[in-house]
Amino acid sequence: MLTSLPKSELVGAQRPRLHRLPPRAGSLGEEALDLWYLAGKRSDPWQELSLDSIFSIDDDGRWVCTEHGELVARQNGKGDVLSPATMAHLYLWPKPDGEPKTIVHTAHQFKTAREAFLRLRRVIQSSAVLMGEVTRISTAHGEEGFELANGNRLLYLARSANSGVGFTTDVLIIDEAQQMSQAALDALLPTMSAVDNTQIIYTGTVPDELNDSEVWEGVRDRGRTGSDPRTGWMEFSPEGSEDPDVADTIDIRDERNWVAGNPGLGYRPGLTRETIEDEISRLSPDSVRRLRLNIWPNRRPVAEVKLSELDLDVWKRHAREDAGVSGDGVVLSLALGRGGGYGTIGKAVRVDSEHIAVEHHDTQRGTRWIAPALAKLKKEHGNALVVLDAKNAAAVISALETAGVKFLAMNLDEIAAAHTLFIEHVNAGLVPHRPQDEVTMSLQMATTRAIGRAGQTWEQSDPTKPITHAQAVTWALWGVLKSEATPTKRTPPPPAAAVLTRESAGVSAETNLATVGF
Repeated sequence: MLTSLPKSELVGAQRPRLHRLPPRAGSLGEEALDLWYLAGKRSDPWQELSLDSIFSIDDDGRWVCTEHGELVARQNGKGDVLSPATMAHLYLWPKPDGEPKTIVHTAHQFKTAREAFLRLRRVIQSSAVLMGEVTRISTAHGEEGFELANGNRLLYLARSANSGVGFTTDVLIIDEAQQMSQAALDALLPTMSAVDNTQIIYTGTVPDELNDSEVWEGVRDRGRTGSDPRTGWMEFSPEGSEDPDVADTIDIRDERNWVAGNPGLGYRPGLTRETIEDEISRLSPDSVRRLRLNIWPNRRPVAEVKLSELDLDVWKRHAREDAGVSGDGVVLSLALGRGGGYGTIGKAVRVDSEHIAVEHHDTQRGTRWIAPALAKLKKEHGNALVVLDAKNAAAVISALETAGVKFLAMNLDEIAAAHTLFIEHVNAGLVPHRPQDEVTMSLQMATTRAIGRAGQTWEQSDPTKPITHAQAVTWALWGVLKSEATPTKRTPPPPAAAVLTRESAGVSAETNLATVGF
C-alpha cells in the first residue's frame, strides 16, 4: 500500500470534503436528534452534521434547503440519516394552517423502501412515547407506512412514472438517488406544487453506466457549484474526485483516500480495513473508485458538443410509437459493456425499400441471461440472424454456442462499415424507431474512435454513459443490409420423373432392360 495508517488513525473523516449550505439563521437539527435519542438511538458525528444541515432554517423558520443531497458510499450509515429525518418530519413541526403533513419515502426498488420502513418501525415500536402518537401502521404490500393521531402520514413507495399520484406531499425522501429517472421525478414533483415550505432530501452513491442518473447528476452539479441558492450538498470523497483529469489517478490503495470517502470507517462494525481490502482484491479499480471512494468526476465540457456525425435532430424526428420491430426478416444484435458487466440486445427489420426500423430490446446487468434470451428471441423470429463483435462478446461466446445460438461475427472492417451505414441512414431520415430515451441518450453521449481501414466505431465519451444501445442498433441495421446482400444458397430440385422407352433409350428389342445402363 502507498500509505498504511495505524489502526487508531484509520477512522473515517467525520466532516465532508465538500459541504455547501445556503445562508441560514439556525437549525432544528438538535430537535430531530432529541427525538432520535428518545428512541434510544445514537448518531455518528457526520450523521449529526447531516441533520443539522438538512434542517437549516431562515429567519422565518422556513427550510433554507428546499433540496439537500448527500453523496455517501455504501455501508456508511446513510439509513441513520434518513430514519431520524423522516421521523422528525412525521412527529415535529406542525404546519401553520394546522393541516396534516404527508412525507413520502421513495427508493428505486421496493425492497429498499420496505427495508427503510421496517427499520423505522422497529425504532418507533421500541418507544412507548412514540407509539402513543401512532394510530395506524400499515404493513400491506405496497402500502407500508405510518399515520399519527394528528393526521400526519409517512408513506413508502417504489418510484415509477405513476408514483405519488393522488398524494399531496410536504416532504419527499429520495433514497438510491443514483437511479432516479426524470420521468419518476416529474410524477412526484406535482404532488408538492400546492404545498408551502416543502423539502426534498436526496441520498445516493456514484452511478454506473446503467443508472438513470440525470436527476442525481443535476443535484450534484447544483450542490458543488452553488448555482441554486436553495440547494444543500454534502460529499465524502478524496481530494480531486470531481476533476476528470485527476479522478483516474487517485490511488485506491492509499488509506487516506479510504478515510476521506468513508465517514463510517471505524464507526460501523461492517466497514473495516479488511472490508475495503477484500473489495480491492475482488472488484475492478473503477468499481472501487465508484462504490467505495465516491470518486465522481464532473462531466467534461466536450460532452456538451457534437461528438459524432450523427444528426440527433433527424434521429429524434423519426421517433414513432408504431415503429416497433416485428414481422419477417428481423435481425438481432448483441453488445456487451466493458468488462462484461452488462449486455444489450438490439433489433432491426426492413420496413420498405428504403426504411429500416431499429429498436432496443433489453439491457440487463451480468451476462448469464444473454444466451437464453437470444435463443428465445431467435426462435420467436423464425431463426433470426444474430450479429455481434466477437471480441466485444467474448465473455458469452461459449454460452451462445452451448445454447445453440448461431451468430455472424463482424470483423473490424464490417464494424466500421456498420457505423458509416447507420449514420448515413439516420441522417437521410431512413431509420424509424420507437421513442426510447435510453437509445437517444446513448447516441448523444457516444463519440467515435478509429478502427479497421480508416473507419470508425462508437466509443464512450463519459465512462458513466453506456454506448451498448448505440452499438446494438447500429449493428442490427448492418445485419439487415448484410442479410440482403448475401444471396441464399439453394439446391436445384431433381429433374421430374420420366418414362423411358426402348426407342428413346436407343436400345434394341433383344436388350435386357434389367441390366442395361442408362
